[in-house]
Amino acid sequence: MRLKAIEGAKSSANISSITIPNGEEMNSLIPFMAIFGYRDQREIMERPFFSINKSRTEPINYTSPDGAVTVKVSADPEYGLATIWDADILIYLASVMCAMQRQGINDIPRKVTIRPRDLLCAIGRSTGGREYQLLAKAMDRLVATTVKTNIRSSGRREATFSWLDGWAQVVDENEMVKGITLEISNWFYEGLVLNG
Repeated sequence: MRLKAIEGAKSSANISSITIPNGEEMNSLIPFMAIFGYRDQREIMERPFFSINKSRTEPINYTSPDGAVTVKVSADPEYGLATIWDADILIYLASVMCAMQRQGINDIPRKVTIRPRDLLCAIGRSTGGREYQLLAKAMDRLVATTVKTNIRSSGRREATFSWLDGWAQVVDENEMVKGITLEISNWFYEGLVLNG
């Protein structure tokens, strides 16, 4: 089946083609949300990586009491900072990747294609039209949010990353959305797959 990927976030005008043979690349997993390595990444849970205000655009600057850990989070004002509700998408992706590890898949990809409905159901959201629009905005925020931290930056002073390096809608020849492809940042991937 020949599908087109419509890029999300800042490059919404770019269109490219990808091939998904019989939909096999789509991960239709409804993963076990309670059993995955993300919960063990205390650095993410203990530090203010996400906004609790849905409309926040001003940066987050955090330094631990002992001065050893720094986290600076900023975003394009058009999109705002990624929120704790947007982090549900990362938790879902982490669970999909951990399910792949449990299945014995050796090369866990940073780029995963999933069905939006599966994602919405797994994170406890409804599946109406408005929810898909909100999901797109959440993914845009995860791309537009920039984090600079010295956590897990061995051999470097700091690491700078966005939560998602990009995302794309996968559509069929009739322009019907069949899935979304999300590419997680290398920093998050390393913490999940290499340290998880």
